[in-house]
Amino acid sequence: MKKIINLLFLVFLFANLSLRSETIQLKSGEKWEGTILAQDKDSVTMKLTDGSTKVFPKSVVRKVSFGKKSESSSLKIEPQISEKEKKLKEEKELAEKQKQEEENRRAKETKQKNREEQLSNAKRHYLEGSFGVGSGESQSELRPFFQTIQVAGLLFSSGGQAELQSTPYKSKNQSVTGRLFYAWDRFTIEIRGTEAKGNLDVGGFQTLAFGSGGGSSSSTSEKTTNVLFGNGETKFQKLSSRVGFSPYPHPVLDLQILGGLERIWTKSSHEVGSVGGITSTGIDPNRVSFRDTSHSLKGYSIGIGFEWKFLERFTLQGQVLHLDMQGPSSFRSNEFRFNTFPVRYNQNGLDYQWKSTGTEVNVKFTTKVKGDLSLFVEASNMTLNNKLQSGYITDNDGSGNSDPSQLLLRVYGPQKLIPMFYDSKTILSYVQVGANYRFDF
Repeated sequence: MKKIINLLFLVFLFANLSLRSETIQLKSGEKWEGTILAQDKDSVTMKLTDGSTKVFPKSVVRKVSFGKKSESSSLKIEPQISEKEKKLKEEKELAEKQKQEEENRRAKETKQKNREEQLSNAKRHYLEGSFGVGSGESQSELRPFFQTIQVAGLLFSSGGQAELQSTPYKSKNQSVTGRLFYAWDRFTIEIRGTEAKGNLDVGGFQTLAFGSGGGSSSSTSEKTTNVLFGNGETKFQKLSSRVGFSPYPHPVLDLQILGGLERIWTKSSHEVGSVGGITSTGIDPNRVSFRDTSHSLKGYSIGIGFEWKFLERFTLQGQVLHLDMQGPSSFRSNEFRFNTFPVRYNQNGLDYQWKSTGTEVNVKFTTKVKGDLSLFVEASNMTLNNKLQSGYITDNDGSGNSDPSQLLLRVYGPQKLIPMFYDSKTILSYVQVGANYRFDF
């Protein structure tokens, strides 16, 4: 009985030992199971589960672990990618890369094709004529400028006159515009001419001072106030020639860089009566003036323009321009005074140079009617701020007045005083309707 017990104990001990095994994990990731037989500072000797013996240099061993023996007695090695699988993976990656490159190439070709189609559709070669009529407002600087000159003269002289007109500087007008527009692919040439005519009523007051002259006060000096009334005619002419270039032509929305030359002419003729009562010294202040003004400017314009086509038959065009101009102005007044007999005649005038800068904005909505015929509505506004450069007051009444103070006033007064009294402007605005007709080439 005792022998049987000892035998069973040995069998259990052997079975327990056989269930335990050591595992060596290499730096490459491989794992080997078995029993370590011996080791030194350089190597580890292991008996593998298949009964063979293998020596591992310690330089390739990551760690040694102990645990239960797995159910499988075969050699267990971490799965490694074979050369065939690696080659298949590389071929798959190469195929995906080639596919992506092909997709990119096709997208680029499609984009280039679409752009070529856009350029083809954006090509143009035509001449278009337009004519429009409408109404608006216009203003020239000479009417308020003349009033300011008179105020300055009255301040520095014992005798003179000053006006205060109650009517607005802007006058209503009727305008017409003719336009030729030539387009050739990216380039455009435009010639535009506008003429605006209007009438205005003159009303207000005129202050007259009668004195001994020489800039000194006198016992006989006196002042009176007359009522102003009258009418006038105005004419505003503007000629523009502009060149446009499209950096990125597009059949739907076309943006252009614009530049050109500008000319402006303004003229007005006024008949103004000044009526008042006889003064206490018997002076008759009544008088009639015929006044003519003219103003011309020339310069350049730069800006941007756009043309947006939508719903096949509608077009919205516009221009935003900066104007830089300069030129002379002239004022002539022929005045007939009734304070003496025969009637006294006086002539005076102004001649000045101006520097003008401002903006012009045009917006035009067009709709096709039939074939190459279309109708449009256009709104335009131009505002120039005028700065006085140089000038001289002329006086041709034959009085021979050589008073130095009057001479200084005529030369320097407008240059120093006028900018303080009034900021001069030239304005033209209108809304017009008209028709376009296009000649395609």
